[in-house]
Amino acid sequence: MRIALYHNLPSGGARRAVFDMVKGLAERGHVLDEFCPQTADCTFLPLNGYVRRTVVLPFRRRGVWSRRLPLLTPYVTALRLTRDLHKLSRIGRQAAGAIDGGDYDVVFAHDCQLAQNPAVLRFLATPSVYYCHHGARSRLSKPDEAGNGHGFIHRAKVAYYALPRRFYPWLRERHAAQNIRQAGRVLTNSHFVREGFFRLYGLESQVAYLGVDTNRFRPLGLAREPFLLSVGAVHYHKGFRFLISALGRLPARQRLPLLIVANSVENEERQIIETLARQMGVDLTIRTVIDDQELVSLYNRAMAFVYTPIMEPWGLVVLEAMACGTPVVAVNEGGIRESVINGQTGLLADRDEEAFAATLLRLLSDRRCAEQFGQAAAADVQTRWTWPHAIDRLEQVFSRASSGRENEV
Repeated sequence: MRIALYHNLPSGGARRAVFDMVKGLAERGHVLDEFCPQTADCTFLPLNGYVRRTVVLPFRRRGVWSRRLPLLTPYVTALRLTRDLHKLSRIGRQAAGAIDGGDYDVVFAHDCQLAQNPAVLRFLATPSVYYCHHGARSRLSKPDEAGNGHGFIHRAKVAYYALPRRFYPWLRERHAAQNIRQAGRVLTNSHFVREGFFRLYGLESQVAYLGVDTNRFRPLGLAREPFLLSVGAVHYHKGFRFLISALGRLPARQRLPLLIVANSVENEERQIIETLARQMGVDLTIRTVIDDQELVSLYNRAMAFVYTPIMEPWGLVVLEAMACGTPVVAVNEGGIRESVINGQTGLLADRDEEAFAATLLRLLSDRRCAEQFGQAAAADVQTRWTWPHAIDRLEQVFSRASSGRENEV
């Protein structure tokens, strides 16, 4: 089958999933060509060797205005972001023209880091399958860090800046809805996302669970060391504020250091969690992207993997930790509930700092129990979460889409 791959992804879990999907499809004899704007991170897990060619579409992102001018910065930023969004629509049309002229059987589209659902879907004549990784998380609001005052000046500033702060998110949501409604078939990574999509867009979608590369992520027999590991971007929605607050409620003697491995870091969020860690007495280290060999080593050496993102659509790193035999303690929400069997392959706790701390303490206080959770998790990944299972599901979807049976389940 000839497949056109389209994405605009940064480094991270979604890009890793695309890499393993493309690798699995190529190894089964499918021919893939990659199309992406130049904002996509093609250096993280490059697809060379698995795609026949990569077509990079020129796109210079303006993004947030870095200058600070009173009364003007938010308005200029809104205009810059709006320009980026409209330019991405033109790039989507350009990519669709190239793909439609390429005699492909199906287009396999993925997220756009700026527009969420890629604009290419709106212009394609070739049958398309869109795998949505983000789960409409942009609709989760971040608290207003400056919203502590309620005097006249504060209310006036809020009113003055309301238009630029609301306009671009509204416009992006409008574009995202238009784009996704033109997809031939929509795949999601969890039932949690599938249900959210129906509420948001009124669209049916199909769950196509991701897998994990068990040749790469596996138990190495290394000795466990006294530290906790978490993996994810240092952004508000990854929930590190909650995690650090919860760890601060552990008895000091059992409060292990926390290592966060991040693929990207927002400086403001980093400062917030580092300050919080000092206040809570948590020994925190943040490391940016490392290679897979070192990441697998950290999974194998950590005493436990802790994970507390806010309504995470799926959480591929949980499966990576489980595949390495690392005991997992995570929040009982989002797609995590579909990969971790509470009390069997890991422990889930509500988003309550005392409850999460108590659950983690239970694990840390019983080494034999922790080892049993890790062994059960690794066995479960081998049984249910490997990439061959995931590629089987993709091939079935592609076959229906390319034959014009997009609506079959």
